[in-house]
Amino acid sequence: MSSSIKLKPIEHGHLKECADLFTAVFSHPPWDETWSQEIALERLKNCYDTPGSYGIVAISEDKVFGFAIGHVEAWYENRHFYLKEMCVHPTNQRSGTGTKIMDRLHQTLSSKGVSMIYLLTARESSAEAFYENCGFSNSSRMTMLFKTIKGLKQ
Repeated sequence: MSSSIKLKPIEHGHLKECADLFTAVFSHPPWDETWSQEIALERLKNCYDTPGSYGIVAISEDKVFGFAIGHVEAWYENRHFYLKEMCVHPTNQRSGTGTKIMDRLHQTLSSKGVSMIYLLTARESSAEAFYENCGFSNSSRMTMLFKTIKGLKQ
């Protein structure tokens, strides 16, 4: 990673490069997922087009090598931010880039009156450890439930 890291709000023009990064990152452990660039781009466009959308890209030498995106939601006590996707290129992981993205996201959302950031991630993974190091903790009040639709894998 170059020392000339720039963190800036995500724009529509970043989405294709973010989708390329997304497919590269999530094809590795702990995820081992087989995203196509087309479906990854569709997912990120959906995130970007959601009301209250906000995201950060990490750019060095005019190349996106990390991003986070989600959306602000109204909640009875305040506003919350649902972090839908975050990734850093495998060669830049453990370099502080992800922490810088999270710090900027936290600062920006805090200045906008958001009281909480929440997300879903794999249990007992390096991703979970990363988020815990950034100050996140498991909720004792919430759990994730799912129901498989006939014929579809989870």
